[in-house]
Amino acid sequence: MFKFPSVVPKLWLRLDHVTYGRHLKLVGWPAVFRYPHARLTLGENVTINSSFFSNLLGLYQRMIIVARGNGKIVIGDRVGMSGSTIYARESITIGDDTLIGANCKIIDNDFHPIDPEERRSGSLDHLKTKPVVIGKNVFIGCNSIILKGTVLGDNCVVGAGSVVSGTYEAGSVIAGNPARVVKSGGRL
Repeated sequence: MFKFPSVVPKLWLRLDHVTYGRHLKLVGWPAVFRYPHARLTLGENVTINSSFFSNLLGLYQRMIIVARGNGKIVIGDRVGMSGSTIYARESITIGDDTLIGANCKIIDNDFHPIDPEERRSGSLDHLKTKPVVIGKNVFIGCNSIILKGTVLGDNCVVGAGSVVSGTYEAGSVIAGNPARVVKSGGRL
């Protein structure tokens, strides 16, 4: 199998006006789309696993990062992620030292209109968005979905396969579908 040297995807990011810090580690080639008025910033020492063999849990896809419209994605330092999707139309912020498990989805919008008439028309004019804020040192377990408007305080843990919506205080352990707090703040 032919492998691209990591300089090729990094060059592609630069050409797409994606800002990234020192020591960006790309394993495989992520699918990154920054629309003209959007902003995408990756911190220092970020690891993006997009190769199917880069995570032993197995990846369903390579990493997909989309900043669309006036969307803004800001990913802090020392963040690691594997085969997940991060899709912003408004704002997604991910704090330093956060780990995003395999095959997660983080979205700040409904993706499609809820109203059937608007869906049929293809109009995205009334698409609901709400910023997502993920604090520092958060761990998001594999196959989790973080929905629009979610706020995860520092040091939160999201159990594998959780569907998360709402605001959670620092140090919470959140799990389930729908996700609920299984352990409240403080030290874990």
